[in-house]
Amino acid sequence: MIRLTRVELRRLFSRRLTSIAILGALLVTGLLLFSSYEQAKPLSGAELTSQRASFDEQRKQWEANGPQMVQDCLTAQADVQKTDPKANLGCSTMEPNWATWGKPVAKYAEMMPTVLLGGSLLLAFVGFLIGAGFVAAEFSSGSMANWLTFEPRRLRVFTSKLGAAGLGLLPIALAVLAVLAGGVWLIVDRFASTAGTTSTVWGNLAQMGGRAVALALAAALAGAAMGVLFRHTAAVLGIAVGYLILVEGVFRQALQGAQPWLLSLNFQAWLQHGAKYYPQVCKTDAKGNYSCQPVETLLTFGHSSTYLGIMVVLIVGLAALVFRRRDVS
Repeated sequence: MIRLTRVELRRLFSRRLTSIAILGALLVTGLLLFSSYEQAKPLSGAELTSQRASFDEQRKQWEANGPQMVQDCLTAQADVQKTDPKANLGCSTMEPNWATWGKPVAKYAEMMPTVLLGGSLLLAFVGFLIGAGFVAAEFSSGSMANWLTFEPRRLRVFTSKLGAAGLGLLPIALAVLAVLAGGVWLIVDRFASTAGTTSTVWGNLAQMGGRAVALALAAALAGAAMGVLFRHTAAVLGIAVGYLILVEGVFRQALQGAQPWLLSLNFQAWLQHGAKYYPQVCKTDAKGNYSCQPVETLLTFGHSSTYLGIMVVLIVGLAALVFRRRDVS
C-alpha cells in the first residue's frame, strides 16, 4: 500500500492541473496578503485631509440637527422593539467622534482570523479541484484500466489514490497557512503593534489552522471520490459550480429553513468553532398584519462536524462501492 501511494503521489504532482492549482493558490495567497497590507497601512496625507473634511461636515450637521436625529432614532427603535425587544439602533452613539472616525489601528488578533478564514476556504477549493482532477483524468485518459492490469485489487488502488490526494495537499496547506500567518504578522508589526497577541490568541489561531488543514484534506478526499463517481473533471466541477451559483447564490434567501444544511455556513461553523446566521422570523398580529425580523441563531461546531463528516464518509463510501463493482473501461 505504501508503494502504491508513493507512485500515486508522483503521478499527482506530475499533472498539469495540480501545478495550475498550486500556482492559483499562491496567487490568491498573495492577494490576501495585499488586502491585509491595504487594511493595515495608515491613511496617507491626502486621505487624512479628506477624512477630516468629511468629519467636519458631519459635525456641522450634528450641531444643527443632532437632537432631532436622536429623537427620530429613538422613535424608530421603539417601533422595532415592539417585535424585537432587544433591538438597539445605536441612538446613544450617533454623535460624530474623531476618536472613532477614519481608519482603525490594525490588530493581528482581529485581522488574522478573517484572513485565515479566506485562506481556509481557498485550500478547501484547491483540495477539491486537485482531488477531482487527479482521479477523473485517470478514467478520461484510460490510465485506470491499464493500471488495474498491474494491480487488480481495486480497493487498494482506490485507497492509494485517495490517500495520495490527501497527502499531496498536506504540504500545500501547511505552506499557505504559514505564509499567511507570517505575512500578516510582518504587515501588522510594520504599521502597528502585535503586542496584544497573547498565548490564548495563538492557541485559537493554531486550532483554527488545524481545522483548516482537516477541511482541505476532507475536500481533497471528496473531490477524488466524486472523480470516481463522475469520471470527468468537467462534470465534477460543473456540479460544484452549479451548487455554488444556484443553491448558495440564487436560492439562498429563499431557503431560509435550509440554511443549517448549506455547505458554506457549515464550513464557517467548522472553521470558527460555531457561526451565527440570521433567518427571517415572521409574526402575524391580531389584525392579520405580519412583520419579519432577522433573528440571531447559532450553528454549533458539533452540528457542522457531524454534518460534514457524514457527507464525506457517504461520498467516499459510495465511490468505493462504485469503483469496486463498475466497469472502468
